Amino acid sequence: MSNNKIFVSYRRQDASGEAGRLVDHLQEVFGDSSVFLDVETIEAGLDFVQAINKALNSCKVLIAMIGPHWANIKDPEGNPRLFKEDDFIRIEIAAALERDIRVIPVLVNGASMPTADQLPENLRALTRRHAQELSSSRWKYDCEQLTEVLKKIIGYQEVPPPKPQPTPPIRKQKSWLEKNYLWILGAFVILLILANLGSGDDYENGGAGYEPEPRPIVDGSESEIQPSNDPPPYTPPGNTNEFMDISGYWLLQDKDGNQSSLFFTQEAEEVSFIEYNLFDMEIGRGSGYLDGNSLNTDYYNSILGISGEFKLSSANKGTSWTGRANFPSLGTYNQITLTRD
Repeated sequence: MSNNKIFVSYRRQDASGEAGRLVDHLQEVFGDSSVFLDVETIEAGLDFVQAINKALNSCKVLIAMIGPHWANIKDPEGNPRLFKEDDFIRIEIAAALERDIRVIPVLVNGASMPTADQLPENLRALTRRHAQELSSSRWKYDCEQLTEVLKKIIGYQEVPPPKPQPTPPIRKQKSWLEKNYLWILGAFVILLILANLGSGDDYENGGAGYEPEPRPIVDGSESEIQPSNDPPPYTPPGNTNEFMDISGYWLLQDKDGNQSSLFFTQEAEEVSFIEYNLFDMEIGRGSGYLDGNSLNTDYYNSILGISGEFKLSSANKGTSWTGRANFPSLGTYNQITLTRD
């Protein structure tokens, strides 16, 4: 809007406060660079007359702020300032009238338009301009009326505000464990698979760690049972309906040092458990029964997606359990122990 500026002319002793309020309003509507405020906009060191002429070249309208003392302010010698040729208000308004720039008298603080005999010759055309009043009691309404007139003069078109951009959701910073969870889980699964595969050779090939299931060998009239490394059965004294209490947390450990926690619940001889890894994540579960000092359960590992069974026995009245975890689908087994956690 370099050629559509609004020039505001005023006397400090007469309408300084009202000029400031009007300029603030106009800058909100038309932008800061669209309003020229006489001496306040002129940079230090510039020729005053040349600066005014240059400013008027880019203006389409001049607003002459007229207060009740505008025409009567005198210089130190007692002469009306409007009749002095170097008076900046006279220079501004006379140049605008001469160039046929729209001049709008704006009356503030109850002022009225000056008469022709109160003005020098080159300002008398101002008396023929229709004035706009800005009253303190209806300031907002009067400013809006003046603004509508200015929009028509300078050809102002309102630019629709930009569409608001969607605000991206604030993402919560993940902890180190959350960021590396998949890597840790993958490493755990690989170690468990390697441990199971390492035990598989003994299981399939009858190596040093192979423990065959008891099987009958028929020799005519009677059967012989292969010896077992399992501890002898423990028969609890007294009432046979009393069962060992294994409810609560137990630490499971295999021969390779892998560990997890089992939480048992028990009702008579029936038991069930949930398995957790070192990060308290559920990785398996199972259920089964107690038979004297023997514990037999099925087992499902939700990480590997495989099923198996636990066969354990206790030689110390349920303080600890030893035995193995069998995985028929893999053809492997693993020696395990359970101790109170």
